[in-house]
Amino acid sequence: MLAYFFNGILPIFSIGALGFFFGRKGDFDFSMAMAINKFVMLAAVPALIITFMADVPINKFNFELLGGYFLTEILLYLAAISIARFVFKLAIKEAFLIGATIALTNHILYVLPIAHQLYSQEIIVPIISIITMDGILLFSISILIMDVLSSKGKAWTHTLLRILSNPPVLSIILGLIISLLQIKLPIGLELFLNSLGNTASPALLFALGIILSQTKFRLNEPIVWVMTAMKLIIHPTLAFFLFTNFIDVSSEDLQSVILVAAAPCGIMGFMLAMNYNVRTELIALAILYTSIGSLVTLTIATGL
Repeated sequence: MLAYFFNGILPIFSIGALGFFFGRKGDFDFSMAMAINKFVMLAAVPALIITFMADVPINKFNFELLGGYFLTEILLYLAAISIARFVFKLAIKEAFLIGATIALTNHILYVLPIAHQLYSQEIIVPIISIITMDGILLFSISILIMDVLSSKGKAWTHTLLRILSNPPVLSIILGLIISLLQIKLPIGLELFLNSLGNTASPALLFALGIILSQTKFRLNEPIVWVMTAMKLIIHPTLAFFLFTNFIDVSSEDLQSVILVAAAPCGIMGFMLAMNYNVRTELIALAILYTSIGSLVTLTIATGL
């Protein structure tokens, strides 16, 4: 277990910690982090998605696994919205984004590089399928909900265009087409996409560290502790219970599911909050606390 921690989890976590250090030191500020983040979201992540979608045919996806994992996400999503809205009396848009923050884990930039370092392709394929599902369904649903709440009176085509013009979503759709048609990418294009995509994880983790360095530690926010417990304890526990009692999957598939469920909150909830002018303090704290706490949960998950 310690070998997994030192050889896979800690090195990836340390990239974000380095960004946190330079952010606190003053060498990088929030605007610089957002510039890095913009590059990653518009260029690096789409290239990364197309690359791994081209390498993993969709016929290898386990749709029973995807359905089960999606169920855990929806349950966490709805529970988080209800708690934020009715227990902590938060505004409806912030409550929905807290639900999205807990449901959308940091898999593409945190779990995937750890899995590449520690495991074989049998564990990586289910992770890629979950990333694909989240991009097409959960992320798009979150954009749709936020548009409905924010764009009163606007046509549904406005929301559809926002979803379809989102670079990560576009890259997933393009990757699916490449996968379904089994298109072989030219060597030059493959080199371009690999070179660009390989920058995604370190760049965004570094930027995330900078963003979190601007967040004031506050231990007196009960909802943040609830969010942290839901993401790092309830989600992997729920996934383990479901996949060991009701859905028959291989040990490799179970490992993949638990790894994703035990990972920290992703940055997409934070980015959506900024795009829709929703306060980011609670979401940023949840990302920070779950990022630290995932050192423990991911280490346990790798040792299962």
